[in-house]
Amino acid sequence: MKLNAFLLFAVLSVVTTLAYSQKSKQSDIEVWYGKKQSFGEVGRAQNWINILGNVARDKAWKQVIYTLNGGERKELSLGSDKHRLANKGDFNIDIGWDEVVEGKNTVVIEAISEKGEKAKEKVVIDVTLGKKWPLPYSVDFSKVTKLQKVVQVVDGKWELTQEGVRTAEPYYDRVLTIGDTNWTNFEANILLTVNDFTPPEKGPPTFNVTHFGVAFRWRGHAPDKLQPYRKWFPLGAQGEFLLKNNLDSCTWRILFDGGSGAPPQKFTKNRKPISLGKKMHVKAQVTTLPNGDTEYSFKQWMMGTDEPAQWDIVGIEDGKRDFRSGALCLVPHNSDVTIHQVLVKEID
Repeated sequence: MKLNAFLLFAVLSVVTTLAYSQKSKQSDIEVWYGKKQSFGEVGRAQNWINILGNVARDKAWKQVIYTLNGGERKELSLGSDKHRLANKGDFNIDIGWDEVVEGKNTVVIEAISEKGEKAKEKVVIDVTLGKKWPLPYSVDFSKVTKLQKVVQVVDGKWELTQEGVRTAEPYYDRVLTIGDTNWTNFEANILLTVNDFTPPEKGPPTFNVTHFGVAFRWRGHAPDKLQPYRKWFPLGAQGEFLLKNNLDSCTWRILFDGGSGAPPQKFTKNRKPISLGKKMHVKAQVTTLPNGDTEYSFKQWMMGTDEPAQWDIVGIEDGKRDFRSGALCLVPHNSDVTIHQVLVKEID
């Protein structure tokens, strides 16, 4: 009896050790928004499908690759790249819509460490084609249970809280996108709280600016030689509510698409005071003017105060070089924000 008990204990120990080893091995690759994700269910917000996550930061990785539906093995870059990939081990897979099929698609991520350790993870993405993102559109993030069902995450690790969706790891352009690449004239009203921010300094990761941004007529990062793609323009324009060390001195900037001959940026002269930890409104609007140019307008006010009658800043871009359509992006740059609600409506 004692021998049988000893053998049973030994077997259970081996099984437990193997199970723990397998669990540990799988946990070396973390996929932030789940091993089952859906895209296109609401609509197509940009030209890419992004799968984000992290490989264990306590290990030196020699190579990380992924395959889509058993196809070509493609190498992934790991963070930090001081831009889209914030922390050590972060990755962002950018997949074109022309690379996937309708229905189930399988992404397999494999990592090999400098010591020869291996980790593997599978992500199933369910793709719906042909859907048009509805307009008007609204979302109350305090009631959301699965983030990718209501927005598309382009960059960053976000977490759902009782108050809304929050930047879990603030850094360079953390991006949520809403809408359709065919959206043209629309207005967005965002209720958010700035919890904290990294003071702007020269060089990465702030590049001398910290903000909460609202980008219009977005279609996704433009292909370049980097992985993930880093080129943020062309797009319509982005209004950036610039956060200053002196909270009474926050201002607006409109950053146009950066195309040759386009006005690079426009600043407001008026100061906009805010309070950390307090809710505030941001309203933004894009319209095509009768002459074909595009007008971008932005304003901000603290919750509990009256909405300003006038826009804080208005910028006009030459319609001959501007993007004619695209989605909405919410872009905290080195700021810790909680986004509570977003309301979007069409403008005739």
